Amino acid sequence: MNQVFNFNRCLLLIAKHWSENRKKYLLGMLAITGIILAWFGFYIVMERYRPMDPGVQYGTYYVGLFIVGCLYASTLFADLSSKSKGTNYLSVPASQLEKTLCTLLYGVVIFFIFYTLLFYFADIIMVKVGNTVAYSYWETNHSPAAVFEPQKVVNVFWTDSRPGQGEFNFLFYLLLCYFAVQSAYLLGSVYFSRFSFIKTTVGLLFIWLLLIVFVGKILNTFMPDGSFYESMASYRLNVGSDISEKIIRLPEWVNTGSLFLLKYAFAPIFWIATYFRVKEKEI
Repeated sequence: MNQVFNFNRCLLLIAKHWSENRKKYLLGMLAITGIILAWFGFYIVMERYRPMDPGVQYGTYYVGLFIVGCLYASTLFADLSSKSKGTNYLSVPASQLEKTLCTLLYGVVIFFIFYTLLFYFADIIMVKVGNTVAYSYWETNHSPAAVFEPQKVVNVFWTDSRPGQGEFNFLFYLLLCYFAVQSAYLLGSVYFSRFSFIKTTVGLLFIWLLLIVFVGKILNTFMPDGSFYESMASYRLNVGSDISEKIIRLPEWVNTGSLFLLKYAFAPIFWIATYFRVKEKEI
């Protein structure tokens, strides 16, 4: 039998994980749905004229996704912080690759799917409730020329934030940012045995601060007078005191490759680092 990965053994591990955690997951799903419904209900009460506008729906989905997703990721390897639970985890007859894949399946894929389904379940209900409340308020308070416009359930994965300038899906990049950040919390759950969420948050903020200082205070001092133009692979160089300028461009493959890495590389890198870190873990 393959000691690195065996499909049937991996399925048994996935089933074992579900049998041990299904009550916790079901209660968590009820809690997430209840919190979303409560928040939407509160907003409808506070904003009766135009509740459930697209901004509220987008904001609720992504703020909740970041908070709940990162909190959940920071607990996925919590067993390793306890000697008894950690010993039990390491003694499960499955390879470390299978254990990591099982964790990623539940923590990344299944969580994302079910969070989205729960959000839409609550969103569809509360949009209908919000439209009913808004219409009742509109009937008694609208001006003669006003027209009632009911709110619609938004597509949380697509929006054109720059109409007339081509398609630019800001939400796609926000989603990629979420997976990168969540994977960092997943790695943090292995590195930090206690207060993983808080320590990972502090670590990420510190790294972000270092990047800002490096780019704003150090890197700019070595750059000539000018600014980046169109992308990070092209630089606009101001010449003299007039408005003349020169454009310095790197090869297109540099721009394409760097953008690809910035968009897609962070999450897989953190997942791979998590695998090797757990593989080296000692209780």
